[in-house]
Amino acid sequence: MNRIGRILLILMVIFLLSSCKDTSIINKISLVLTSAYDLQDNHIHNSVLVGEYSDKDKSDVRLMEIDSSNNFDVVSRMNMQSKEPIEYGQLRVMVLGEIYARHGIGNILHILSHNTKVSRRMQLAVAEGKALDIIKASMPFHDPLYLMKLIEQNANYANLPHSSLHQTLFQYFSKGQDIYLPRLTLNEQQKIELDGLVIFRGELATLQINEDEGLCLKLLTENAKNGKFLVPVTDVPNLTQSIPKEPHYALLKILSSSVKHRSSDPQSETLDTSIRISASVIKDSQNDFLLSGNDMKALEREIQQHMEEKINRLVQKFQSEHVDPVGFGDYVKSRTHHWNSQTFYKSYSAMDIRLHVDLSLVQDGIQE
Repeated sequence: MNRIGRILLILMVIFLLSSCKDTSIINKISLVLTSAYDLQDNHIHNSVLVGEYSDKDKSDVRLMEIDSSNNFDVVSRMNMQSKEPIEYGQLRVMVLGEIYARHGIGNILHILSHNTKVSRRMQLAVAEGKALDIIKASMPFHDPLYLMKLIEQNANYANLPHSSLHQTLFQYFSKGQDIYLPRLTLNEQQKIELDGLVIFRGELATLQINEDEGLCLKLLTENAKNGKFLVPVTDVPNLTQSIPKEPHYALLKILSSSVKHRSSDPQSETLDTSIRISASVIKDSQNDFLLSGNDMKALEREIQQHMEEKINRLVQKFQSEHVDPVGFGDYVKSRTHHWNSQTFYKSYSAMDIRLHVDLSLVQDGIQE
């Protein structure tokens, strides 16, 4: 085949492929980017933020609300309020109200698992109070992706563990790990902020942990590259000699971390978890100097012990509340034939989970 023939063949294939694609013009559809679910008076209240793209390079949001007796006809009922077809293919955040989450999110997760149009990178979050209040508070920013950016920024550069719809579905259906989702709240100025995480037992919201505990969970579940940790220090002489009556703190910035689980016998009720952390030290304003030699090693040992105790307390809290957001069950399942979740979690609260932290401190700044 000559060159002209090959070019004509390629053009025909492109034409056929493009003619089969179902296209939608953005200003002729209602593009849902944020959705919220609340439970009130035994009815589901669904609210959505629709992106408005009337002008080039400008966007705004429009709020739509609907009540329904179930999760299945929410989309069709919402369409009855819109003059354009509603599309959920670009849905980026789903906020679940506090009462809704406590009553169980299994139903909506099953629906999302069968919806191939919704991106598996979508973020889910739980609201303190009503999810509707959270998305209403985001409207003054005129950015339909504001909540998505808030969650992703805190996962990439702060203490929030990474999450997505894909991960949440895996946690829900695997039976060896429990779901954790970021918690959104309104502060005194009615501004949206992240307030730790909500841990689920199965499909039910059960436990709330704060931001520091969220960083501990991040270190337990992923190779973290960001996050800050405020640690009280008392044993380093140079840190306490200037103002002995004042408490002193070292602010740590996580540079990198890795986590490994070990068990010599999967049938035993003992599990060793090791976390290796590399972190830089940022002093508070009262301690504007750098450490070296023995002082640095002493600070390293004290911070390591503090972090190890804090993470151990969090794991013990998970065991006492019978939740497993770390995924200890998944680890044991990967090493056990005919693993049974009910059998494992009957003994989970009494398991001897030995957690060890190996901390390496790196100093920022200039020293002589």
